[in-house]
Amino acid sequence: MEILRLKKENYDELIELLNLVFTRKNGREMDFEKELPKMCVRNDERMGRHFGIFEDGKLVAALGVYPLPVDIAGERLLFSTVGNIATHPDYEGRGYMNLLIGRAMQELVELDVDASRLGGLRQRYNRFGYETCGRVYTFSLSDYNVKRKLLEKVQGVEFTRISREDISTLRLAKALQSANGIAVERSSDNAYADVYASMVAWKNIPWLAKKDGRAIGYLCASENGRSVAENYAYDTECMQTMLGAWQQRAGETIGFRFQPYETANIRAFSAICENVNIVAPCHFKIVKWERVIGAFMRLKATYTIMLKGEFTIEIEGYGGLRLYVNERGIGCEKYAGECEIKLDPLAASRYLFGILPPDCTGEANALVANWLPLPLSWNLQDRV
Repeated sequence: MEILRLKKENYDELIELLNLVFTRKNGREMDFEKELPKMCVRNDERMGRHFGIFEDGKLVAALGVYPLPVDIAGERLLFSTVGNIATHPDYEGRGYMNLLIGRAMQELVELDVDASRLGGLRQRYNRFGYETCGRVYTFSLSDYNVKRKLLEKVQGVEFTRISREDISTLRLAKALQSANGIAVERSSDNAYADVYASMVAWKNIPWLAKKDGRAIGYLCASENGRSVAENYAYDTECMQTMLGAWQQRAGETIGFRFQPYETANIRAFSAICENVNIVAPCHFKIVKWERVIGAFMRLKATYTIMLKGEFTIEIEGYGGLRLYVNERGIGCEKYAGECEIKLDPLAASRYLFGILPPDCTGEANALVANWLPLPLSWNLQDRV
């Protein structure tokens, strides 16, 4: 048994293994070449993001580590997904998953990431430092909602399916996506292939929205149109127009998401939609706490007033940190003194970035209640 970094020669074996394992796991026929086209490229660079365990020359277990440069309010950080963890059914129970995740944790160090994310069972990955945190606001918009609140806006809206050859529209879509508070880098190399691959991930279909002939935004939706995986528009008025018109086109209640920093959209749709829920997008492992905390503090300051002051927290196994907002700036730095609160890394993740207010995890004064939770979030079209 050995763990090897995969090469392009292992492409077919990897896809076959993933389709087999996840078809059984998800209870539906999987086709990774259609589900994750950004991952499924037959070259050493993309296949080299995967590690495999071989028995007698056969690939029997695999895992991917996908580096994801992300812009957070103008600051570039490096996140990484750990995912597509699969063991052939005939080789389960041999500890291969733990071996592969151990190799993935080493890879995160070698990549020098700021944070990592994954999906899956919470307690399975807690022991590797991943915790359920971050926030996404999910909305449901019904025909009743649109006809009573948005009907005038949706007149004159047309949707055109975006193709991989439509470079001008892909350029427009990339600009809209890149302008957001949290924007994973989508390369425009190779005729915007990565941009298109991200938009069609998980078999979503991308659509350009125009009102009276003018582009107002784009969305990516499931084949039946009821689930909108990604939605970006030029402003909140355009977003209301686009999503209202899409609901009328779909003919059913639709679901869509906003990230915490999208406050104008959240305010507008929370006054219209039938339901809104707050959920965690995935599990996160914070590696460089001061960099990640500082970036998200500065992102939060772009849409809300943050009280001036400072707060110290000790994270077990990492050390003390000082969070501050003052005349010199907003940020986080290492701190050697006595801290006001001490938490283990999982509790600190929930305290700083959780779905719930910080006083649900630890003690919190008025200053902390104003700052936290920070707006960590993720667009799940950018998993790889």
